[in-house]
Amino acid sequence: MNIKKTANLLLNFTIQRLAEIFGVIISLAGVMLMLALITYSPNDPNFIFPENTKIENLMGFQGSFTSDLFFQSVGLISYLIPFTLVITGINIFKTKDFFLFIENNFFIILYLIFGTLFFAHYYSDAYALYINGNSGFVGQYLNQTFLKSLILINEQVFFYILILNIFICFLLSINFSLIKFFIFIKKIFNFLIRKDNKNYTDKSEIINEYIPQDEIKNLIQEDCLSLKVKTNLRQRLNLNYPALNYLKHQQKKKEKILKKMKQMMQNF
Repeated sequence: MNIKKTANLLLNFTIQRLAEIFGVIISLAGVMLMLALITYSPNDPNFIFPENTKIENLMGFQGSFTSDLFFQSVGLISYLIPFTLVITGINIFKTKDFFLFIENNFFIILYLIFGTLFFAHYYSDAYALYINGNSGFVGQYLNQTFLKSLILINEQVFFYILILNIFICFLLSINFSLIKFFIFIKKIFNFLIRKDNKNYTDKSEIINEYIPQDEIKNLIQEDCLSLKVKTNLRQRLNLNYPALNYLKHQQKKKEKILKKMKQMMQNF
């Protein structure tokens, strides 16, 4: 028994199972964060207003504090984080690659920077978020740096540039692949087409639907008649031809008769 090979197999098996568990945990964390953010209420107890009030957040006291932390720090762009976490967890579960989490966190940081700056400069007025507004205190800080002077060069152009950067970084954070996306759409399209087509369990169902029984009987009867005609023609055409030796013998007889007739003509 090869101990080294067995140890490697055991190690690989353990790493793969740990990666799957880690992926499930990341996806669950994303779902819980999404629920906390969706059910956020400024009236819930948080770091800023620690009042003893009824908690409206579905995730309870922890959800109230977590959602308030995200909204007050990075604002509305925090809604993208749960989607990244859920899809990252699924990809880790499938690929067994721990480094996807580190890689995707890098792109999360990038789209948070672009997103907070975007909301701080273009949509700073807050209606549901208090204190730090739609961009959070991170966006307010970035809007006071040299980045604001860059945006002021051409606000309309940078409006679309920031949106494009947010979109690209978000797609990179979920490991989006255009080829896989088209393959997925194609599978869905093929599935819907197959669903519309009727599934047959027996060959007789296809025959009954596409060829009526009366037509089948007519076809069988015509086939039988054609077989009879063919057999009659074959019997008629199946003649007994004379053998080749017999024909040669008859030819020789004819030649002898012709010679005798020539001789008789010469005598006259």
